[in-house]
Amino acid sequence: MPLTASGEGVLKDDFRQHLARTCPEQELRRWFDPLDLSVSESDRSCRVRFPHAYFAAWFEASAKELFEKEVRQFLGPGYAVHYQNRTGGNGHAAAPLELPTAAADFPFGHRFTFDTFLANEKNHFPLALAREAAQDGEVRYNPFLVCGPPGSGKSHLLRAMANAAARLHPTKSVFFGSLADIQNRFADAGANRHEARAAIASSQWLFIDELTDLKRMPELEQELVVLFNAFHDAGKQMVFSSRERVGACDFFSPTLKSRLEWGLMVHLKAPDLDVRIASVETANREKRLGLARDQVVTLASRFDGFRQLEGVLLRIEAFRRHGGKELTEAEFNKHVRLSEDQALPELTPERILAVCAEHFSLAVADLVGQSRRKELVFARQAAMTLCRTLLGMSYPALGKVFGGKDHSTVLYSIRKFQKIQDDDRETKLLFRQLAKKCRQGAPS
Repeated sequence: MPLTASGEGVLKDDFRQHLARTCPEQELRRWFDPLDLSVSESDRSCRVRFPHAYFAAWFEASAKELFEKEVRQFLGPGYAVHYQNRTGGNGHAAAPLELPTAAADFPFGHRFTFDTFLANEKNHFPLALAREAAQDGEVRYNPFLVCGPPGSGKSHLLRAMANAAARLHPTKSVFFGSLADIQNRFADAGANRHEARAAIASSQWLFIDELTDLKRMPELEQELVVLFNAFHDAGKQMVFSSRERVGACDFFSPTLKSRLEWGLMVHLKAPDLDVRIASVETANREKRLGLARDQVVTLASRFDGFRQLEGVLLRIEAFRRHGGKELTEAEFNKHVRLSEDQALPELTPERILAVCAEHFSLAVADLVGQSRRKELVFARQAAMTLCRTLLGMSYPALGKVFGGKDHSTVLYSIRKFQKIQDDDRETKLLFRQLAKKCRQGAPS
């Protein structure tokens, strides 16, 4: 339920307390206290009045993005922010400013903004270009390709760009997803595949996270080329991310490679120690984890990527929230050790097959073979469903892994196993157990 107040002063005080959890007092005095605020539930608007035009210009450059993100968290979704000067030159009614009305929504996650993307000088250039590509009305870099190792912040940067685009254009005009999301759309569309393709192509912005997933979904490459041509010919912005540079992706066809090379490729470096320390300090402050300075440095030193850091911080947050006690040094070391134990190799179809073969006391060759023995068919269906669920593999790709079976056979097998799960609680628990084993690593 959105928070409202009968008087502007009460509303502003409440909002100030919300901001004080993450924003220093000195900053609040500088940019928040001079504002006049009012909220209308009837038209779901938040009106901001500035003391003068010079302050408005400074606010737009320095605080506007942070303010709108916090309004979204404080009021809830669906509000629009309107800006104006407090009074005219001679005390007349306030004149509207040039600052555009902004939706206070962050449809691709309120945590993902340019302001919350922590970077040092090493990643200053990619960040500056991403801002320009997302906020400039001119499509200058098309496509815009963000490369970098896992944990470098590629997904964060893409989501920040998508959120920035959604503030200037209707959310429905921004498509953000992975190749697995596109694949699922096509699977759901069935015979109406062209309609699903047309729906994506009707967007004004195309964001696709992790192009290297094409390695396990090669049948989507032609679809991607078709979408690329549609967006490029219409002069609409495309943004992609990739673990590898285009030249290193030998599984891309020459057609796709040449198109990706039309645009601008930037490379994110893995976060340095100072960036990782800043990330942990921010989480420590916002989530009230109570970490000492030496513990912050320990986490930043032991975990190289943002994803690993998020994992261990989430574990510590859960302990503080539900454990009901202080985080001792022994508990801290335990959470660090457990999180390091979870740094496992990448999950693959081969690992899933090995886990299932061990659990059902079968050979991997049996799982990918043609035998129709009842117990073997059930194990094969479980393995197919795990590959589909955990890896997002396409039906044709699954068919190749499981001995050259056709698309319809794989689809039938997965649907059959899913129906068994729906009807039988023990099968559902078994599936969860197998999924957990697969994520934890190879079988013992």
